[in-house]
Amino acid sequence: MNLTDQDRLRQTSAQACVIAMVCLSITAPAIVISQALPYFKIEQLLIPLAFSGYLWLLLAGVTRAFRLNGLFLIGLLYFICNIMSIAYGAYLLGHPVILRDFYELPKVWLPVLFFTITYEADLSETGLRRLVSALSLAVGAVCLYAWGQFIGLGITYKLNPYYSAGGHIDQELEYARRVYATVGNANALGALMSWCVVLFVLAALYGVGNRLRNSLVAFACLITMIMTGSRYSILTLSLGILLIFLFTSSAGRRSLPKLALVLAMIPLVVWTYQAIATSNRRTLERYQTLHDPLQVDSLRQRLDIVWPIAWEDITKSPFVGHGPGKSFLSVGVALGGYIDSEYLNVIRELGFIGLIVFLGYYVYPLYIICKGQRAVRYIGDFLAERSPALLMTVQASLIMGVLALIMNVGMGTFYTPFLQGFLWLWFGIGARSAVNARELLQLHKIATANPSLTVLQEDFVKLNRIFLNS
Repeated sequence: MNLTDQDRLRQTSAQACVIAMVCLSITAPAIVISQALPYFKIEQLLIPLAFSGYLWLLLAGVTRAFRLNGLFLIGLLYFICNIMSIAYGAYLLGHPVILRDFYELPKVWLPVLFFTITYEADLSETGLRRLVSALSLAVGAVCLYAWGQFIGLGITYKLNPYYSAGGHIDQELEYARRVYATVGNANALGALMSWCVVLFVLAALYGVGNRLRNSLVAFACLITMIMTGSRYSILTLSLGILLIFLFTSSAGRRSLPKLALVLAMIPLVVWTYQAIATSNRRTLERYQTLHDPLQVDSLRQRLDIVWPIAWEDITKSPFVGHGPGKSFLSVGVALGGYIDSEYLNVIRELGFIGLIVFLGYYVYPLYIICKGQRAVRYIGDFLAERSPALLMTVQASLIMGVLALIMNVGMGTFYTPFLQGFLWLWFGIGARSAVNARELLQLHKIATANPSLTVLQEDFVKLNRIFLNS
């Protein structure tokens, strides 16, 4: 097998793995192996299969050995924080230790593995385009399912038991038409749809694949997001649109048509919001509370009841927390253990030390992506013309990460299995695209400053060929 065939096999295998994991992370139901064990998501079960395929390619000499990234250190530190909190809670605070506490230990490695798989896959421009095409089908299926729930289609009642988180989730679907589709929770679906709106709007702006298809998928995601009745998603998407405006304006001199399209999105979003919200009285009532956002019922419940109770637990052990899974503490007695803030939940369980390490799961990939975004500012025109999927991926993953950090104030993304896999898989894709963008910038500077250096020019062309045609 020559080098060209080896590279083609490596790229094909990487593309198949990444596309399968990303698409199944939002479409496949949770898998219950035993009632004594937590449920599993299909992308979690695909991790051993992905590493087995990688090992086979490594032994065959087709791919190189992967290098440890900074997220492994963060995972190790967070693993230690969990152990420290369990021990401190048991020996010094007198909390009982239950089996569920130890389930949290392997969970800390899942984002690390998701990130590493897609980061090392190093998708080419063609691979990124194929990923967007496949994801459009998966997202379209999620939207159709959600629309079926909204209108009460019979087949959705047969599918709901496989996806629903149960309890008040189904009650809200029946009472207020708050759809949850394949992610088991209306707020989680709203978060997912806000990410997908950002992703497919950028894909349409930069011409990654079919513009009409990407525009229609983005519009379908917007409709679905509004159907969830998630007020939080409306607010985060507003920030996402603002970031799209800022990023496209910095992506080179040819950004004026893109800026005009972004501005045209605003009345479209408003019209869609009004049309969907007014079609259902309960949905309209939820959104009408945004006229006075500080008095929204869910916010008042958090500020007046849930978070003060959680803070009482935090003050008893502020540095290392009480240990994971301690739902019997104050909030557990009053409200079933739900805090509705991932940051407060981490502080309560693992202390402020744990929170600092926890933030590393987001800061590390965003740091890499931000460096790639700085490169985009210098070669934005070149990337928009020759490698638009790479450009779109850098900006989409950066916006998704920023929105996730904001979402964690009033909900969660790390400890929400239906969002975790999708987010960290995209973090890995975006981080690798950012690295490639920086390499292109360096070679572009060298080739521009030294046009007579034939070898460097050939290297630049070779690198572009890998990005564009593999």
